[in-house]
Amino acid sequence: MDHDYDFTADVKPRTTGKITKIVVDQDACIGAASCTVVTPEVFKMNDEEIAVITDPNGADDDMLTMSAQSCPVLAIHLYEGDTKVFPEA
Repeated sequence: MDHDYDFTADVKPRTTGKITKIVVDQDACIGAASCTVVTPEVFKMNDEEIAVITDPNGADDDMLTMSAQSCPVLAIHLYEGDTKVFPEA
């Protein structure tokens, strides 16, 4: 099992699409909030201006990928099962 997210993280499973898990590396997040612009249904900023997941099923796989790609520090990790698909290792 791939457990390379042993940082402070917000981890949410999904029940729709190929992407089965979203992980936000909260230690890496710089509060750019680009994820909330691309998929406001999925992400919001908490009181410390760190991204958190509100609804992991709020967007389709393509929009989630665009949201993760928009993060300037690649703090959003996407998984298909136990395999990380973004960002690539």
